[in-house]
Amino acid sequence: MPFSGKKWNDGKMVSFSEMLQIIRKQWPNFDPLPNGPNDTSKLFSYNFFLPAYHVPGFKGCVGFITSMSEHFCGTCNRLRITADGNLEVCLFGNSEISLRDAIRSKCSEDVLLAMIGAGVSRKKKQHAGMRNLSKMKNWPMILVGG
Repeated sequence: MPFSGKKWNDGKMVSFSEMLQIIRKQWPNFDPLPNGPNDTSKLFSYNFFLPAYHVPGFKGCVGFITSMSEHFCGTCNRLRITADGNLEVCLFGNSEISLRDAIRSKCSEDVLLAMIGAGVSRKKKQHAGMRNLSKMKNWPMILVGG
C-alpha cells in the first residue's frame, strides 16, 4: 500500500502490471491461477500445470491485491464486523453501522437486514475515499480485522 500512517505517497506506488513485469523477468512462466468473480486477490504460480501450483523450490503461490491499480471494489463482497460490533463494508471506508447497538435494542431481524443492506448499497465504486486518507480518522487495521 502506498501510504504510511495517514499520508499517501505516489512515489511508493508499484502497479500490478509493473510487479508482473519485474517478476516475469526472473520467472517468465509466472502464470495466473483460476480466481473467482468476487476474489480480492489474483493468485499466480510459476507454472499452472505443475503439481500443487507453485514456484519450483517454493511452497504455495503468490497473491496480489490490486485495489490501487486495478480496482475490484465493484465486485468485492467482503463485509466485516469489528470487535466492537460495527459493520464495515470497506476497509478504507469511514462509515460504520453499529449492529451491536441495534441488537442490544432488540430490533427485529428485518430491521437488522435493512441496516446491513443500506450499508452495502452505500459502498463506493473504488477505495471509499482513499485519496482523502489524510482527512479521515486514523483507523488501524487491528481494529477492523484486516
